Amino acid sequence: MPLAGHQCKKPVDILTEEEVERICQGAMDVLAETGMTVAHPRALAILQEAGCEVDRKTERVRFPRDLVQWAIDSCPEEFDQKARNPDLTLHWGGSTIYFGAFPGFTSLDLATQERRISTVDTLAKLVRLCDAMPEVHTICQPTPHLSDKPPEVEMEWVLATTFRNSEKTTMGAAFGGCSKWVVEMCNVLGQQVQGSICMASPLVISVDQAQGVLDYAEAGHPLHLLSGPMRGATGPATMAGTLVLQTAEILGGNVLGQLVKKGIGAIYVAYATPMDMRLGSMASGSIDVGIMGEASAQLARHLGMPSAVFFPMTDAKLPDAQASYERHLQALLCAKAGINHIMALGGLENEGAFSPEQMVIDNEVCGMIGKVLEGIRVDEERLAIGLIKEVGPIPGNYLRQEHTRRHWKEDYFIPQVSVREGYDAWIAGGKKGVLERASEIAHSVMENHQPKPLPVEIERELDKILKAAEAEKLGYKG
Repeated sequence: MPLAGHQCKKPVDILTEEEVERICQGAMDVLAETGMTVAHPRALAILQEAGCEVDRKTERVRFPRDLVQWAIDSCPEEFDQKARNPDLTLHWGGSTIYFGAFPGFTSLDLATQERRISTVDTLAKLVRLCDAMPEVHTICQPTPHLSDKPPEVEMEWVLATTFRNSEKTTMGAAFGGCSKWVVEMCNVLGQQVQGSICMASPLVISVDQAQGVLDYAEAGHPLHLLSGPMRGATGPATMAGTLVLQTAEILGGNVLGQLVKKGIGAIYVAYATPMDMRLGSMASGSIDVGIMGEASAQLARHLGMPSAVFFPMTDAKLPDAQASYERHLQALLCAKAGINHIMALGGLENEGAFSPEQMVIDNEVCGMIGKVLEGIRVDEERLAIGLIKEVGPIPGNYLRQEHTRRHWKEDYFIPQVSVREGYDAWIAGGKKGVLERASEIAHSVMENHQPKPLPVEIERELDKILKAAEAEKLGYKG
């Protein structure tokens, strides 16, 4: 049975049905009349054979509306992503919400407030932290760069390190042609990844991303189709216009995926952010990001696709108050809207850094959001009418009642880092705040948590794949 995650049974809508339809039709108009650049010869041949208008010289592809609709109709509304451990398999779509780890280009050392490029050993510890956090249902690699491996093969090493340190499902990348090696690893491991395909806005599928579509779809891995225009820079300044562009890019990628393997799972992934025109930089912590996430949930439901957001994000550089209010308001908006995959844990300053302390704090907040989604369960047992009659007025109380012992852990949210003890007890405990407590938990987990190791024969096979990737890309032998 798949991992339960959380349930959003009554998603909040921000758009009218007419507005949703206008955005989707606008996206189809863009694909038909302007099209996309697809920088991959085999992908161009597949699209041309299916009836697209293809200019081989410019690599521009125009998509017939009926083909785009066929691809939409071919998408399963719900599907499973197989984990190595069956208890960690995910069920995408419907009312289910999963939280995932968010990546950062560097790892933040809170003691020095310095950022560092991870080593394989550092990354392994960060993955083990993700593995231990109960609200991390699936992992996007905490850091995608490694200082102790050549850049040409760092993604292969990042994925192998993730597989070695967690049984949870993960996201597979396509950068630098790594997708074929990730598929080989998954064949050895017997699991699926989300094949992460990143469109280049506006309206481009680059060569490595197109190859990723081919590799992952042919091997039966679901596609994580991500569009990330920056409003006012690589997308229109308006939210509505950016939603049209975002939807067009995702639907273009879906056409290629469905032509490669009809019925392959495809997730509508939103990553649109505004530019702060005062500074010329991405405003990743803007409330606009959460609002766009709300709209994206509706668009994905209308199209019959599971949804995801490559956020919440923050512009904060440290796990501070700004990081909390920016990230957590975005996460709550997306959860209440019914986004199926919210990458809510660990990131700072867009993708600038991954913070172990922020991961622990976010884990607590995601638990709170899950409690919000759960709502109030009303049945005879929980109404406790008979108990209220039995206990009666003061001096009656409920502390000694068996009903209290039975329900308090189930019906209460129990935090791990929030400060709840009285003032004197807090002083006696060293006056530790949320950040200090999160730091202690994070470092303890990274040093002590040991996920189930891979069998020796699978470890050997992963080593062979890594050596083959190095031989192909770098000419290494041995």
